Amino acid sequence: MPEQRHLHLNLVANDLNLHQGAYKYERAQGVPERSTFARLLEYGAFGDEGLFTALFVGDIPGMQGSPAFDGGPAEPITALTAISQHTKHVGLIATASTTFYDPYTLARLLASLDQASDGRAGYNAVTSVVDRFALNYSLQHHLDRAERYQRADEFLQVLRALWDNRAMRRDPDGLTRFYADPIDHQGNLFRVSGPLNIAPSRQHRPLIAQAGGSGPGIEVAAKHAEMVFTNSSTRASAAVYREALDKALIEQGRTPGSVPAVPGLIPYLGRTAKEAEEKLRELDSHVDWEPLAPFALGQFGIDVPLGDLAEPFPTTLLPRPEDVEETIKSTFGNYVGLYNWIQQHPDVTVREVVAQAVGRGGATHRKFVGTYDDLVDDLAAWHDDGNIGGFNLMFAAGSTAIREFIDEVVPRLIDRGIYPSTPTDRPLRERFRA
Repeated sequence: MPEQRHLHLNLVANDLNLHQGAYKYERAQGVPERSTFARLLEYGAFGDEGLFTALFVGDIPGMQGSPAFDGGPAEPITALTAISQHTKHVGLIATASTTFYDPYTLARLLASLDQASDGRAGYNAVTSVVDRFALNYSLQHHLDRAERYQRADEFLQVLRALWDNRAMRRDPDGLTRFYADPIDHQGNLFRVSGPLNIAPSRQHRPLIAQAGGSGPGIEVAAKHAEMVFTNSSTRASAAVYREALDKALIEQGRTPGSVPAVPGLIPYLGRTAKEAEEKLRELDSHVDWEPLAPFALGQFGIDVPLGDLAEPFPTTLLPRPEDVEETIKSTFGNYVGLYNWIQQHPDVTVREVVAQAVGRGGATHRKFVGTYDDLVDDLAAWHDDGNIGGFNLMFAAGSTAIREFIDEVVPRLIDRGIYPSTPTDRPLRERFRA
């Protein structure tokens, strides 16, 4: 009998995706104030307790446009290495830019995280997009889209070669020693001799994840990734993405369906639908929406004039995704998600677009408002379709919302038979093969 296919749920483990009213909401709910690092460790504890497959830590390497309340967030590899010492089971996926890092340096850092966590590390490869961030890395401007993905492709080639050309071997004298070979990479962008001087973990190397929404992104994901993050907001769009990714996998000589797609999701929950809606309204009440309006489209480099927040959004002025794919200034998949959501809500106001794009957490990912049972039904339907491997969960109200999910939703998922009832000690890369 085939093994039950379980839903993978990753917990986004920093404050980057909180609702903009979350801190005031916590205060109103009597939640004690914690330091930034205490909040990180809290996410780690929830990761183990909630049987999440992995913690996912995003990154914004600068202040420009960052919605994080602490100005950051914390550098992901450092944060997850610390969390690794306070957790036993949950995977640890760190985001880092292929545009700003050196591949040998990043290979060492991620391999060290993999050692510290005993084979629970993963790497989310992003290309970064903001010109102001590029100025922090001695670049005069950001690379254009084609250059970013060319660099990402070669960067990942170097990373994998450094990780793959090393091993622990038992010698005739009975001692296990570390061996590594040079890679002598001579590419268009990188000259890297190697070998890497960090011993492998039991999973040998970190899992490679990537957010591939555009054509070039899907191509890089199909070549290198073992899991992809997406912005599919409907089951129909998830099917379309699955088809595009599988086609790209076949072109790379890989098995279709072998790389799970994991969309983002922000749940707002309650015992009743009315209670869930009231929680969202309360969070919204703690936000000053006017200053957030420039970020709604500004994050994509799109200049559409936004007037009174109560006015209808100027939908006709919004460019189609295919017209801006080559020039977009932020994640293309996020823009597609926002664009599709606006098309599905033709009478939406400016304020509602600002809430969807920035204020309610999770960038432009899907928001779910409903009961615990409604969410379980929703997750089960997506799971049954077979087009996704799971979800990247972002909890807009922080610890109170995560606690609620673990107490109310996780048991229901287990009862439904689509979620594990016990933790796993399998290396992270093996988990996403199931």
